[in-house]
Amino acid sequence: MKRRAIYYFVASLGLASSCWIYLSFEPNHHFQGSELPVLSTPNYQAISSYPINQSNQPAQLNDDTKIVQSEPTAATIKVDKAEKYSSFNVLILGTDAIGNEDSRSDVIIVAHVMPNEKKVAIVSIPRDSRVAVDNVGYTKINHAHIVGELHGGNKEGTQLVLQTVSSFLNIPINYYVKTNFRGFINMIDEIGGIDIEVMEDIYLGESSLLLHQGMQHIDGATTLSLVRERHSLQNGDFGRQFNQSQVLKEIAVKLLQPKQLPKLPKLLSLVKKDISDTNFSDGDLLSLAWLLNGVKASDFSYIQIPGHSSLEMDPLVKNNVWYWIPDMDEVKKITQDYFQRE
Repeated sequence: MKRRAIYYFVASLGLASSCWIYLSFEPNHHFQGSELPVLSTPNYQAISSYPINQSNQPAQLNDDTKIVQSEPTAATIKVDKAEKYSSFNVLILGTDAIGNEDSRSDVIIVAHVMPNEKKVAIVSIPRDSRVAVDNVGYTKINHAHIVGELHGGNKEGTQLVLQTVSSFLNIPINYYVKTNFRGFINMIDEIGGIDIEVMEDIYLGESSLLLHQGMQHIDGATTLSLVRERHSLQNGDFGRQFNQSQVLKEIAVKLLQPKQLPKLPKLLSLVKKDISDTNFSDGDLLSLAWLLNGVKASDFSYIQIPGHSSLEMDPLVKNNVWYWIPDMDEVKKITQDYFQRE
């Protein structure tokens, strides 16, 4: 009788544990819990306070420059109860830091995740894009991170990029992931490298390696060289943005294959230690992996920001520099076509 009672007790514990896991991480429950975090929303006042032509009144980066100090937490947005779960936006930043030095954001990507469709839209923002940065003026978007860091450290660097991207695309940002170069290399190696189709022969100047056209299996160091290379590409920085999106897509596809599901808790813990900063909790990552389990490369859309290049005054360096000038009519259309889909 005692042995049977023990069996019933163990079985009850197992059932309770399974129910807890299901209720905690199953996406329909996890992401529908009445609120999603909102880290930044468009700041229209900041944008309208700067004239289109900044060359006549360049701002100066000094000790008196005021940077938004709010931390990327706290705000929330209600989710429609009628939906299984809402779509959400993730900012992905790759900084050019090797260690703990102040850094610019070398990779700026926004992913719009649509759980109902199991699809992801990836928008790559050129790092030289001329955008409004709060309390600075129109400057390169990759300056936002280092400006924030200089005035408040890592959190302010993150927050200023979040705010800048949110205002530029006119969208809220719900989550962010930030990694530096060293973490990026380790992350790729942890998942055993990635398979990627190289569209043209590419000489990777950073590693002195010729990457041939066609399908290639590459490790972390080679992947890093690939996502940083632009000088040997026919399309320059646009070619680099495309390669960055391909790498991101292949990482997601490899992580989210059905055969990886039992390994995900251990794999995500290994990957997360090399992410320098994120507001994703372990539960968020597990639930997201469950939600997108089995996603294919064809489930990803890739969008670049159209525009033109121009030589303009930069308020930080106080000199004329080359910018990518976004076509704001097209940016508005991108927001409508991709970020307003549920």
